[in-house]
Amino acid sequence: MVKDIINQIKDAYENRDWKKCEFNLFLLIMSYNTDIREVEKYNHNLKHTLFRTNIIRNPISVKYTSEDYKYTRQILANILKLVKSINNHDIDTSELIRKEVTIDDRIIQDICDVAIYIECFYHMNLVNSKRMDECKISSLPFVEQLMNVVLFYQDQARLIMDNYNEYVDKDFITGMELSVSNKQVTHYENLSCSVTDNIESNLESMNQIVHYLFFKNKKNIKERVEKTDIKFELIHPYEDREFEMYLYIALQRHLLCKIEEGVRYGYYSAKKIRKDEQEIPIYSFCFESDEKYKARYIGILRREYQYRNHAILNCINKVDIYATNKKMQVLVNELISVQIEGSLILDLDKFHPDKRIFKSAETASKVKQEIVKMLTKDYYLESNIKGVKIKDLLCAYGYLYTLSEILYWASGQLINEKKQETYAKELSIVDISYLSGELSRIYDFNIDYADKMIDRFVFHEKKNNDDDIFAQPLLKISKSQVIFSQALLDQVNLDRVIERQFIRYDKKYSEVGVIFQSEFLEILGRGYKGKFFDIKYKPIPNFSLNTNKVEYVAFDGKDVEFDVISVLGDYLILTELKALMTSYDFKDLEVKRKGSVEKAVQQLKRRAKSVVCDWEKFKELVSIQLPDKPFDEEHIIMVACTDAFDFTPLRYDNVYITDDSTYLKYFTNPYIDSIELKAKDVNVRNQIQLWKKGYPYAQEFKEYLMNPDTIRLFNENIEKHNVVVPVMDKSDVGIFCEDYRLVYDPVMAMVSGKKKEKYKIVKKKKIYPNDLCPCGSGRKYKNCCKNKKDK
Repeated sequence: MVKDIINQIKDAYENRDWKKCEFNLFLLIMSYNTDIREVEKYNHNLKHTLFRTNIIRNPISVKYTSEDYKYTRQILANILKLVKSINNHDIDTSELIRKEVTIDDRIIQDICDVAIYIECFYHMNLVNSKRMDECKISSLPFVEQLMNVVLFYQDQARLIMDNYNEYVDKDFITGMELSVSNKQVTHYENLSCSVTDNIESNLESMNQIVHYLFFKNKKNIKERVEKTDIKFELIHPYEDREFEMYLYIALQRHLLCKIEEGVRYGYYSAKKIRKDEQEIPIYSFCFESDEKYKARYIGILRREYQYRNHAILNCINKVDIYATNKKMQVLVNELISVQIEGSLILDLDKFHPDKRIFKSAETASKVKQEIVKMLTKDYYLESNIKGVKIKDLLCAYGYLYTLSEILYWASGQLINEKKQETYAKELSIVDISYLSGELSRIYDFNIDYADKMIDRFVFHEKKNNDDDIFAQPLLKISKSQVIFSQALLDQVNLDRVIERQFIRYDKKYSEVGVIFQSEFLEILGRGYKGKFFDIKYKPIPNFSLNTNKVEYVAFDGKDVEFDVISVLGDYLILTELKALMTSYDFKDLEVKRKGSVEKAVQQLKRRAKSVVCDWEKFKELVSIQLPDKPFDEEHIIMVACTDAFDFTPLRYDNVYITDDSTYLKYFTNPYIDSIELKAKDVNVRNQIQLWKKGYPYAQEFKEYLMNPDTIRLFNENIEKHNVVVPVMDKSDVGIFCEDYRLVYDPVMAMVSGKKKEKYKIVKKKKIYPNDLCPCGSGRKYKNCCKNKKDK
């Protein structure tokens, strides 16, 4: 019935039949109101349905009109008035509905949340879009605008690299230093961020600008840009207050999009606080489910640490920095030697390096590729997606990255920090045909195949809704050329690149589930390792694992098949395995990944019922010894286990949600050791033993699943705080949004064994007139931005 009502609302909306929309929305409300039985069962179901079926459309979308806003707002206002009248016994609504009917307060709150959402984001979209259109930077030609933005990010990346030692402990690098929030943000007092947060905010803001520019200029992209036609005097991102404003507008846009997506996919609930001292309306967006958001955030941190830890180990063990640098310098000298004298931008057209030397300079990119290969399942790596093999795509990335490093090194030798006009040498404008031609020549790929691979990294001028700079760092500046930037290629997330190939071309990845199950059972079946230096596996005590295939016709006449069956003491553990790809946005996580988890929950509940109803069949098929009578519900542990971190640790309908590394750690690696570094000595001491009784038992396992060691250090070192969307003037509204931040280095705490100490926020230093200007111009502050500030 709900589905039919939803379809009727959609049809009425398309036909602009607002009265019918209102009537059917009321029917939908009454349907949910009737279904509410228990407090625990209702979880903003109405609101989630309205958003996920797109009945409530996105008010910051370019397709959202003033008519959408006007009538949606009116419909919600009428509905709120109606349901409040029904709940008011002094008002007679008997002609419409039975007197004893009351609308549940949680449903009314859902309607209020949606109304607040519409009001807040529609208003801010108008203000933000107007600012972007009216900003003087927006009046620059497309080429100069795009180059300004990319050059700013490239130069910021250079400055971070130049000052890297300020952010890390020289004696011990953990890999998590740059993720600790100990830096003061520029737009709000007493709010901190990390270096990584700052970089990602710049990137996200840049992504917004790039989409805006391509949307605005997609019909006017030139066939080709001649370097002599570029107005380099306009490409000055520093010493330009208008450009700084441009970046703030983009940051505001990024935060609006992030919060809107969070509301739409069930992470935030909206609340309006009436006016501040300046009469500006204030909106607060709080976690709808703290546990759900925290699980996702800790999952991000776990992936960061996993990658960085492997990067550090790979660099220590495999990279001959001196030899690589020698080869790199040869290539840099060659690139510089083919430049036309007086050119303001580096040209790659005549750069055709020796294949052998180029490949020997690839070390840094190979480390990144090897880490991704190590952390990615073979099935994904071996996949052929729309004519391109994932392994070959990683090779193509290695080529692009190495070429960008040569450009970076060359520009470092040519730019003059005191002359901003020389900064343009940090970028290059490259023919797409040059990139594919060189890829084909150096790696012996067919030219058509090389074209396909390079195209996967291009941000296209049209139909780019699915493109982003995190996976498509080659931004088209004309129909045949791209801007080439080392910083954009360096930040590419190869996991995301792989994921997007599967999503964009709708490649099915269910086959990986078979491999996932096989590997999981193999690891669990070989037993556990003792302490740090033990190499032999031992049988897991108090535990037995089924090795037979268990499949039969169940009590309901349908087939049932079990993934993992085990017995822990006097408890039965039923585990359903779901292979999921790592997700990098709310939409994919909540619509596709969560759908698989919810399916696993339902499957486990049915299988648990089958164990009770079909005990004799079940008992006969398993390889382990079971009691004569079936386990009761209290002695069946149900676990949905994925290969992604985003749902650890959650619990739905008495089903534990976790990931394979967390699950397997409890049974196969129950000792947690601390490593102490003292001068040249390395001491390993046991810090925690997961099996408190010396063997695993059910109650401990259940407690562990809700607070596993794999997240403990991250969980202990994060804090909740408010993210504030910049307010530029009285036309804005104030928006506060809850978020988590890492406030301690969890790896340093684990390695040192010392009590954690909170990092102090590094406040901005006072700038004196004779100091170098912080804008990066190379001039003294009194001769640069101080003059602008004083005006």
